[in-house]
Formats: sequence, structure tokens, C-alpha cells
Amino acid sequence: MKKTKLRILLTYASIFFVIICLFSMSIFMFVSHNQMKKVDTDLQLFKNAILRVYDNDLHVALPLNPKTITIVREEDGKLDMRFPVSEFYEESLKMFEPFPLDEVKTVAYKGGHYRTTRFQLMLGEELRDVQVLYNIDSDIRVLNSLKSILVNGSILIIFASIMISYVLANRTIKPMKESIEKERAFLQDASHELRTPIAVIQSRLEGLLRNPEEKIIDRYEYIEPALRESRRISRMVSNLMILTRADAGATLDKMERFDLRKLGDDIAIIYGEFAAIQNKKFVYTPKEEVIIEGNYENLHQLLIILMDNALKYTKDEGVIELSITSTKDKGIIRVLDNGVGIKEENLDKVFTRFFREDKARNRNNGGTGLGLSIAKWITDCHGGTIRAERRKEGGTMIEVQLPKENKLKTAKSSPEKES
Repeated sequence: MKKTKLRILLTYASIFFVIICLFSMSIFMFVSHNQMKKVDTDLQLFKNAILRVYDNDLHVALPLNPKTITIVREEDGKLDMRFPVSEFYEESLKMFEPFPLDEVKTVAYKGGHYRTTRFQLMLGEELRDVQVLYNIDSDIRVLNSLKSILVNGSILIIFASIMISYVLANRTIKPMKESIEKERAFLQDASHELRTPIAVIQSRLEGLLRNPEEKIIDRYEYIEPALRESRRISRMVSNLMILTRADAGATLDKMERFDLRKLGDDIAIIYGEFAAIQNKKFVYTPKEEVIIEGNYENLHQLLIILMDNALKYTKDEGVIELSITSTKDKGIIRVLDNGVGIKEENLDKVFTRFFREDKARNRNNGGTGLGLSIAKWITDCHGGTIRAERRKEGGTMIEVQLPKENKLKTAKSSPEKES
């Protein structure tokens, strides 16, 4: 995990570094280009001014500009003394040797920087070579200052980006870490839950092998527990597959509009008989019409899970009640029992995978600890809520609220019914 975090941190930091460098270089190149373009424009204007003056055969001095130096050479390359230059430049005229006509270039001389161009003009009947030097020291200072600002600013921003990258890496790694921890806990719980039934099946089969000549009817006490545990493993595997598909995420089967009372009627037929067989009372009194948009099969599975739990944890002569009501925009399903109930501190944990208050009792009842997790997932897929509440008179109430108009366009895939 630390290597992953470091890799993410370096990735973010590298992206920020590249963006900052490209941004700074772009600004510098843009300003530098515009600055030199302005200098070249001034240089061209000065050149045009010289050409206009001497093309009109006006005998005046060269146009003055405090930032320019003009060097005029005769045809043999010697300095035309009618246009003298200061000793400062005359000392090193070789530095300004002629170069191709009309080309603009930058030269450095004694700590100064010049933008220069060369052209020819006629002085009377004589051809003269003219080179104009435009001092750009102030422009260079501006560009150096800009470079310094960009470099220092980029360093500060890079340090800030490293801190931001660290925060982003932590945020990125957090869901991955939680996912890995959940996966680890899930595997530990699944291994623990499978260990007992596998041990039971193994021990019973080994018991059968000790007396291979005996008939099956005589070894019922070995076969029945093994068969019961194998069925529980089968249910657990089915439920795990449902939750795996839920985690993967796809779309629900088609949504349709139906009356929740029809769902209640179907469940009442099944569990009315189950309750009577187990010497328990089942109460269901349908009220007003409750039309919702949802997946009938998924909600049927949800109610089976809730009713199974209510039957399992309600003692003989206990009462299980199914209630279906509605508000303006929601359909409400309540399953109530007066059984053993759930401790107050565990009400929020009952929808966690493999959570069981009394593991031994739950195992004897054939439970896997996954039913309410599936019920919560189905509810979430419908954009609803599910909660558990401890009743004052004893027992538990599970309440499911479902929106009448399902606004979830992307839900998770349809599960098979819990076996």
C-alpha cells in the first residue's frame, strides 16, 4: 500500500511539475517573443527613417535615437569618417563585422546586448553599408526579472503541488485501502463461516467410513447434519454471489409500476402457512393502494429475507406482523415481531455482512449472516432506506421506505433469489 501511495504521489507531483514548467516556459517565450518583436519594429522604423532621409537627398545628420548606434562603412569596408562612432565602439569594430543584408540578429559587446540589422543606401553616387545597433539591455533586464520571478514562483508552486499531491494521494488511496480492508475482513469472515460446516461434513463422512457395511438408515445421525450443513454452504455461496454482483454494479431488471399490496398478498399466502405450522401468529391487513415503481422480483426477495428472520427469532405462540402503508411520495413496508430482539448498540450493525448477535443460535437456525446485507442492497438499488428498531414491548421492527418514483438511473444488477 505504501508503494502504491508513493507511486500515486509521484504521478501527481510529476503532472503538476510538467504543467508548471510548460506554463512558465510558455509565458517566458510569449513575453520574450513580443519584446523582441517590439524591438525589431523600432529597429525597422529607424532603418526606414534613414532611408527616407537619404533617398530624398537631404543633407542632414542621421536620425537620432539614444538607444541606437549607426555604423556606416565605405565599399572597401572602412569606417566612413563623416559618420563617426564613439571610441567605445571604435575599439572593437570587428565585433560588428558585416553579415547578410536585412538579417536581424542579437550581439553582445562589453556587457551590453544589441539587436542589429544591415542594409545599403546611396550617398550621392557612392554606395554605403549601414549597420544599426539597437541597445536592448533594458529589455534583457525585464526578461531576466521575469525569468527570476517565474523560476522562484515555479519552485514555490512545485513545493505547494507536492503538498497538494500528498493530500490527493491520501484521498485516492483511502477508498482503495478501505476496499482492501473490507475484502480482507470479508475473506476472513467467509473462511470462518465455511470452516464449521466443512468440519461437520468431514467428521460425518469420516464416521460413515468407519462402518462402511452399515445401511444408510442406520447412520441417519451422521447423514442429516452433513446434508444440513451442505445446504447452508450452498445458501451462503448463492448469497456471496449476489453480493459480488452487487459490488460489481450493473443495471436492475426492468422497473415496473405495481401495487405493494399484491406483493404483501403473495408473501402472506406463503408465510401465513409457515407461521401456523410453527405455532406462531401471522398478521397482515392490507390497507390503501400503494403504487410504486420498482422491480417486483427483487422486492419479493427482500420481503422473504425479512419474513424469514422474523420467523426464525420469534418463539412459539409469538406474533409476526406485516404492514404496508404509504405517504405522499413513499411506500412503507414494516415487518414486526415480538421475538428475541436486537441489542440497541447492534441496530446499525445488523446490515453488515456476516454480522450476527448470537452466532451459535444463528447457525442452528441455518442463517448465514448475509440476508440483511442483501436486503439493504436491494433497498439502495430502489433509492430507498432500511432501518432496524428495537420495540418497547420486545422484538424487532424492520422498516423499508421506497420512493414511489424511482429516480435511480444506474442501479446494480438483479440478484437471484436467496435459496
